[in-house]
Amino acid sequence: WLSYIDALINSGEVVNAKMVLAKARGKGIKGEVLDQLEQKLNSPNKVSIDPPKDQLNRLINLYQLGQFQQALDIAKQLVSKFPDSFILYNLCGAAEKGLGQLEAAIDSYKQALKIKPDYADAYNNMGTALKDKGDLDVAIDSYKKAIKIKPDYAGAHYNLGVTLQELGRLDEAEASYTQAIVLKPDYARAHNNVGNTLKELGRLDEAAASYTQVIALKPDLAEAHSNLGNTLQELGRLEAAIDSYEQALKIKPDYAEAYNNMGIALRDNGDSEAAIDSYKHALKIKPDYAEAYLNMGNALSDKGALKSAIDCYKQALKIKPDYAEVWNNLTFPLQTTKLQAPSIEELLSTISPQADSKYAQIAESVLSFSLNRG
Repeated sequence: WLSYIDALINSGEVVNAKMVLAKARGKGIKGEVLDQLEQKLNSPNKVSIDPPKDQLNRLINLYQLGQFQQALDIAKQLVSKFPDSFILYNLCGAAEKGLGQLEAAIDSYKQALKIKPDYADAYNNMGTALKDKGDLDVAIDSYKKAIKIKPDYAGAHYNLGVTLQELGRLDEAEASYTQAIVLKPDYARAHNNVGNTLKELGRLDEAAASYTQVIALKPDLAEAHSNLGNTLQELGRLEAAIDSYEQALKIKPDYAEAYNNMGIALRDNGDSEAAIDSYKHALKIKPDYAEAYLNMGNALSDKGALKSAIDCYKQALKIKPDYAEVWNNLTFPLQTTKLQAPSIEELLSTISPQADSKYAQIAESVLSFSLNRG
């Protein structure tokens, strides 16, 4: 009995140790050694509520490798032995979130907070799960609780900014990102999101400066180069924008959005051929990219390749039947080519995406009216 109880205590199985000790008392076992074991068991300084470090490290490694199910299975096994380990519940939540089990993750974080109400990490992580679930206001409350417990928690300030930005509360988002940067000056993602927020606010020069700072901190962040390109393009600095997109593509060759946006800059700079080539690259990477089909259609229309432009617009509508800009841009090439078709109806029959979309039906009717009138 005594050796077994001692082994359970040393392995951290507190609940089982208490049960066995109670059984020993019930069977009339007494003595100084048993009293010492009971004292050891009830001493918070001597009995760990968490698994050994090597087991926790294994769980963390599995999570970092993306092996969420294996991490969760092991964590749940350990929870049965260490039911008071808030760290284990936090890891369960992280693995469940990785598996997309958001409700379960939130429950795990709540369990961690029952054990340790001042656990800032659990509030922060619960906030991310709530945000992914779409409960943005509740997520904000969770991040604020994390920050109240730990004011210098840069990650929680950053996550709060992301959620505020998604809600369109841009000035507050900027303040949260800025606070994250104050706490962690080399926080590249926070600098990048400051740039995004400033761009949305129309403060383009400041946004460009922020993206430049990101690139200085993290030169291999393709997103920052692409974002700088988008901002420079809005500022009318097309050559510099193209250079930024090219740099983004050197880092991330399968960056479809960078190819698409570079195509826009090339077209605005008067190089329709290069723009079309850029759109083709985007579509090779992302075949369902409706915006790239629209933009390539526009560039082909500029060149007078109207039938090819119409084909691009048709592809865009197959992907996105309610794409208002495509329906609008179809009018010119169809008006120009309609004399080559036996009838307006036959011409339109090749355009209709045959989608169950009221908008598409209305747009087609408007287009038919414009063509018949023209």
